[in-house]
Amino acid sequence: MASWSILPTTADVGFLAEGENILELFKISSLALQSIRYGFLPGAAISWTEGEQISFSVSKSDRLDRDLLSWLEEVNWLSESGSSMLRIIDVSISDDQILSEAVKFEIDEVEPVIEIKAVTHHELKIEEQESEDGSIIGLRAKVILDV
Repeated sequence: MASWSILPTTADVGFLAEGENILELFKISSLALQSIRYGFLPGAAISWTEGEQISFSVSKSDRLDRDLLSWLEEVNWLSESGSSMLRIIDVSISDDQILSEAVKFEIDEVEPVIEIKAVTHHELKIEEQESEDGSIIGLRAKVILDV
């Protein structure tokens, strides 16, 4: 079920990400953000190579949408400052922080096609996805990036 797609906007670029749960939603949102930076289309095969294992965390708030924004800002900074991509291995959410494990690897043959200045609050939302019978089948995030 995890997937993402580019969201047409007037000036910036956005994406819709879908996952079965909040942890999967965070991971696929990271993939979407970084894929947009490097010009990879949704569903593109990325050659994940071995790299440096890193951990990072952000403080948790009382709203999941703001947590996603803060976390994506950290992913953006880490990948941009190191001219690399992060393959998110694990995300865990506690009462006060979001802790992530990732593999950071350099992309030598691909240059960024777009600079992502920020993850914005504009139209930011996380919503539940329902099946036809009304049961919850996953989550969807809408994220707009300032480029």
